[in-house]
Amino acid sequence: MISFTWSIAVLAAFIVRLVASSSETCASFSSQISIPNVVVVASEYIPNGTQIPLPGTVESCGGPDITANITADLCRLVLIVTTTSSSEVQMEAWLPDPESWNRRSLATGNGGIGGCIDYATMQNGAGLGFASFGTNAGHNGSVGYELFLNQPEVINDFGHRAVHIEAEVGKELVAQYYGAGASKNYYAGCSTGGRQGFQNAHLYPEDFDGMLLGSPGVDWLHIVASKGILARRIGWPNINSSEYVRPEQWPAIVEAQIEQLDALDGVADGIIDDPTRYRFDPTSLACGTGFLNSSLCLSPQQIESVRRAYEPVANTSGHVVYPSFELGSKTDVFSDNQVNGTAMLSYTILQDFWSGTVYNDSSWTPEKFSESDMDLAVQINPGQVNAGETDLMSFYRNGGKIISYHGRNDETVTSAVSEQFFAGVQSTLNITMEDIQGFYRLFFLPGMHHCSGGLGAWSIGNAQKYPYDQALLDSTHNALIALVEWVENGTAPDTIIGTKYKNDLIGSSITAQRTYCPYPMVSKWDGVNDTSLAGSWRCMSPRRVGSV
Repeated sequence: MISFTWSIAVLAAFIVRLVASSSETCASFSSQISIPNVVVVASEYIPNGTQIPLPGTVESCGGPDITANITADLCRLVLIVTTTSSSEVQMEAWLPDPESWNRRSLATGNGGIGGCIDYATMQNGAGLGFASFGTNAGHNGSVGYELFLNQPEVINDFGHRAVHIEAEVGKELVAQYYGAGASKNYYAGCSTGGRQGFQNAHLYPEDFDGMLLGSPGVDWLHIVASKGILARRIGWPNINSSEYVRPEQWPAIVEAQIEQLDALDGVADGIIDDPTRYRFDPTSLACGTGFLNSSLCLSPQQIESVRRAYEPVANTSGHVVYPSFELGSKTDVFSDNQVNGTAMLSYTILQDFWSGTVYNDSSWTPEKFSESDMDLAVQINPGQVNAGETDLMSFYRNGGKIISYHGRNDETVTSAVSEQFFAGVQSTLNITMEDIQGFYRLFFLPGMHHCSGGLGAWSIGNAQKYPYDQALLDSTHNALIALVEWVENGTAPDTIIGTKYKNDLIGSSITAQRTYCPYPMVSKWDGVNDTSLAGSWRCMSPRRVGSV
């Protein structure tokens, strides 16, 4: 017993000395950082397992009571990077102890109109040993036109500059802290973070070796504009008109789509595997058909409104610029459009960005939004935010790798955007399918909402989702680990297995798994075995799915 007690005491003393040494190293480093335009505003050495408050976090980023989980013994730095005389970016750096650092860096992006550091992905990254970085993209908060009003350089930070700054500063921090650069540099982001990633690969192809890009908001201005155009198509803001389809009618409309189309993919599971393959005739929901009750059924004028809501978006010249809203997806982004009887879009990005950047006018509101407003924004392209460029040749030639994923039940960024962007990259580079899949693989996840969630087996190590399942930290189930394996060992992911957890709590009991495939291959049930098992799904050419 004495020997055991002594061993514990010795171990405790050693840990205390180690923490003290690491704490001193962190404090010393923060005072010696020498990077142009970078100022350290806070530094702290924090042991693994600590939950830290994030004071000063604005409400739209989860504040004021938000916390973060420290997932490694690390040196945490909060930095301000001056980008111009009138703009600056806030960054965070989480630097694991040298003995637990995996010799890699992981940068992260944002969502919506930015303004919030992606602590979820940073937590996952640090827990795996990455030197992990986050950025607010040049402003604090994700709601409000005032974030951009009269601030062109702030718009540039959000539009195209912030992630590049994060990459450059992150590399220098790693070199100065560890005495050597990272062996490989990675990036993970979803939604706007996906847009930032593809844009960065185009503009700054040497920043990263591998990128994990979920639900990417490429062609961002058309994505945002579509919400206003679809709202207008369903009668908004004239909420008392005969054409207006009320918010409470839309869940029944979507449920009817699922009921009619679900089983066509071979499995009746509440999921439309590929909604881009189908059309929906809303006349089946007309009053008198008996499909919907009298409070939800559609009048002739409403039938036409619903039909128009599922048509592609065209510009003022008549050219289609955005795909149809996808069947089976929640419609809140355009149908949640009144508050206490007053017309008001719950999707605030449209008003915030157009009033703060396109028109630079705080009085602008979207009630009369039209294709002309959309075209003007695309013409101006504030901060180069649109990011629809498909020329990834330099990134391709540099040996960079991209794993992208997109839910087929995405209510915010129509999944067909990823399909079209993939085809655009292949066309621009003029390469074969084998060549493009040699650096860029796209996985569609039926039943996944925007970035995560939904009825499908959506958990694949998604960006912006914490924690990772510690039991599934392998390249078969985790897309970030699959990306590392591809970049560093040349093993491209032929499949990724998605997992569905009870109550969507990652790490809890598994209720289903499904094997996903690189586009254009599709995940198809074998027709025999349990659909909740990954082994019951196989990858097939889309030309053969009807033969099973």
